Amino acid sequence: MATLRLLVIDPDTDGGHCPAIMVEETAGDLLFQGPRVTSESELAEVDGLSPLGPDEIVGRIPARMRAALLRALMEADGADAGADGLR
Repeated sequence: MATLRLLVIDPDTDGGHCPAIMVEETAGDLLFQGPRVTSESELAEVDGLSPLGPDEIVGRIPARMRAALLRALMEADGADAGADGLR
């Protein structure tokens, strides 16, 4: 069984249905939880940039999570997240 660690959760969460990003500790893979993109035009644009496989989905992480995600990834890798003024 994979061991997951929460990296970042939507700072505007109300406690349910909240976008989040986790890391699988052994492999280092990232798991994204968020709304599924269903817009045909967005999916076509994504597919044009990086073809979607039959078992793949596209999820949305809100822009407000960008700084917190960057900080969490840098901290997970042992980098100084304050180096670029994110703290």
